[in-house]
Amino acid sequence: MKKIIFCILSLTFSNFLASQVAVADFIHLEKGVENDYNTLEKIWMPFHNSEIKDGKKMRWAVWKIDKGPDMEKAPDYVVFNIFKDEKQLKDYMNNWDGDSSMKKIEALNRGRFSRSLVKNTMNKKIKNEVRSYTIKILHQTVMTGGEPKIGDKISMGAMRQKSKDYENFEMNVFLPMWEKQLINGKISQWSFAKVIDKNEAANDITHMTFIFRNNANPQDVSFIPNNEWLNNMIVEKGLETRDFWSSEATLVYLSN
Repeated sequence: MKKIIFCILSLTFSNFLASQVAVADFIHLEKGVENDYNTLEKIWMPFHNSEIKDGKKMRWAVWKIDKGPDMEKAPDYVVFNIFKDEKQLKDYMNNWDGDSSMKKIEALNRGRFSRSLVKNTMNKKIKNEVRSYTIKILHQTVMTGGEPKIGDKISMGAMRQKSKDYENFEMNVFLPMWEKQLINGKISQWSFAKVIDKNEAANDITHMTFIFRNNANPQDVSFIPNNEWLNNMIVEKGLETRDFWSSEATLVYLSN
């Protein structure tokens, strides 16, 4: 019965979410500025809430990287600005006005922070490097366990496609395995996204996965449970279609 309900929910919601796009900014901080960075995000928060209320985007979230990839200038935080589709993102970028946005930020922070603190924080060199990726959701399972809240955990995977078959393996082999983990209550949601644009600082990443509230042991499920040899062969072939880097993060700020 649980599987039947899951399938109905998947058909109802997953296709609706498939057009969502997000700008994911992976941020490497300057040394010793973490307090300043958190102040910066608190200053920006009412602005993001106002933009969402006005229907200009859907959601904003900041995640602190707890365990990142072994790389130069590894990210300390990742910020997501989520839009309903590519058109909404394009409209947002085309209508962006830095001067008016700054005035709005100052107005929204009156009574919260002093004008000098807002100005000094906004002008301070806090971010050493930002790797920005525009991603489009290709598939997303239903979410269980309630809406996101501060303190939630996420597992993020960054992939570099090596074979034309990669997306087929992700959707037809790995997705069914993660759906089993979802049914078993080990994860809250699995999302698969494709990178459709990025800035010059970004790495050569083509896809990303996001596993929300991940308590899964990958060894607990199989693609073909009754044939270990065939299962291992198919999974191994799938893993060969991409390079993979993982991160674990905690949600620290979220739009209303």
